[in-house]
Amino acid sequence: MTRKTKSDEIDTTDRNLIELLRKDGRQPVLALARALGVSRSTVQDRLARLVRDGIIQRFTIELAKPIEPSAVKAFLMVRIEGRPCARVIPSLTGHPEVESCHHVSGPMDVLLSVRVADLAALNELRERIGATAGILSVTAVPVLRTHLDGPM
Repeated sequence: MTRKTKSDEIDTTDRNLIELLRKDGRQPVLALARALGVSRSTVQDRLARLVRDGIIQRFTIELAKPIEPSAVKAFLMVRIEGRPCARVIPSLTGHPEVESCHHVSGPMDVLLSVRVADLAALNELRERIGATAGILSVTAVPVLRTHLDGPM
């Protein structure tokens, strides 16, 4: 007997609902229902199930530009001593400046996307993370210009 996974339970309507939310997460339930050709309660039930099953993990906003005009976006490439990396990752994601955290393959173990007020704050964050037990090195890469950010 094959065990069903959560992704097996997603049908075309769920996929279309998720795509509509990716384009505009603020759409009213009634507008989503009309776009999908289903009832309002069907959309509400599907949203509740997608959240409950962990398929939709969170609803968020994406800013067109930083709230602080002088904000610096950067990537921190982190090398971790030994294994498993999972023991160190919670300490990395606990910093409020960290926007995303990715366990990666290659010369670095973790790639952090961060936003700080200025380059001095970036250096301070890099040093703070570098002082964490289990961290071998941290390389800061400030973003000069973003050409594409978001779903392709």
